[in-house]
Amino acid sequence: ARYFGQTIQIQLPDLGEGTKEATIKEWFVKKGQEIDEFEEICEVFTDKLVAQIPSTHRGVLKKIYYKDDEICQVGSTLADVEILEGDEVSTVDISQETSEEDYSSDEASAAATPADSTQVAQKIDAVGGKVLATPVTRNYAKTKGVDITQVVGSGKDGRVTNEDIDAFINKPASLPSGGRFVPQQPPLTGITEDDQVKKIGGITKGMVKTMTESLDIPFFTYQDEYDATQLIKLRKELKKTNEKLTMLPFFIKAISLSMRNSPGMNINVNPETDEDGYIKEYIIKHDHNIAVAIDSPNGLVVPILHKVQNKSILEINENILELRDKAYAGKLTREDYANGTFSVSSVGNLGGTYFVPTILRPQGAIVAIGKATKKPRYLGEVKGAHQWEPIDAINFSFSC
Repeated sequence: ARYFGQTIQIQLPDLGEGTKEATIKEWFVKKGQEIDEFEEICEVFTDKLVAQIPSTHRGVLKKIYYKDDEICQVGSTLADVEILEGDEVSTVDISQETSEEDYSSDEASAAATPADSTQVAQKIDAVGGKVLATPVTRNYAKTKGVDITQVVGSGKDGRVTNEDIDAFINKPASLPSGGRFVPQQPPLTGITEDDQVKKIGGITKGMVKTMTESLDIPFFTYQDEYDATQLIKLRKELKKTNEKLTMLPFFIKAISLSMRNSPGMNINVNPETDEDGYIKEYIIKHDHNIAVAIDSPNGLVVPILHKVQNKSILEINENILELRDKAYAGKLTREDYANGTFSVSSVGNLGGTYFVPTILRPQGAIVAIGKATKKPRYLGEVKGAHQWEPIDAINFSFSC
């Protein structure tokens, strides 16, 4: 069927890796502009990747629901497109246009997929994952120190009211699914006009989320140092023909080789729990998929080196350089983050020595490698004299 003049909504698709939201990085088109089918209209980023969103149809862009740096939920409407004459869409793709008066401007997306009872229970409503509430109620929640996204609305279409805020405040405290009690914090005060307020989103928000989740994982950390004198000499020799060779691929290959004797370090933990709330199984993985921390201009990212057990040191080094280039360009994909089994963080270039690295779900271990330092090593007593020699010592911190 032909739908010339009708309006369809372009929604944020599921980007994979459990992504529930993304931040608008840049719009490539403007309101009133004619766009082609599959033309990229905007770029979004999450805590793990950057993606370009294409138009699903040819038409004229009639409305943009989110500004740059605003966060949108998966399934929420990004833009309205009016179909041009001659373009075809199925009836399932056509949504009713909704008056802008129905919702306030911060409740963007008047045409997202309708919410079912499960979504309502999760505090996700039918307008693109935004909470339905009047500005007065939002301000009331703010003054009470309540995160309004955690409140189940009793009003029409799940709209949150002042009474819902009061009920939320007065309800008994409960433990979240992770079992860790998080007390409600009062609103921050003392912010002046001279202070700078920085929003946390995208990759930085992902770092916050990952670190917070890591705190729920019980672990111990073992720290030691080893003599890397000969290893550093070997690397210097190989650099004569491989200028960009770093120490990191040597460490990663050594870790992979050690997993032959200690396969229990190369695991994924099943998040499913038993009746007492504890994990009940883990999976020893065949492939050594090593996650490598990269400090990029977009923030700290941890992409994966896949099947390290089948690669040489030089191949690993080449893969690291490729991932670093993609991270700096903001072009890492979901495949670059998939199926990690162990993590390595080389932070010696920052000048650190010992650390307490936290484990990334669903992995079971991580190692942080410190800087190399010149140290004296005691050789013993020879003819009544104490003998020493200089070595290159490297520190490491292992959490599991």
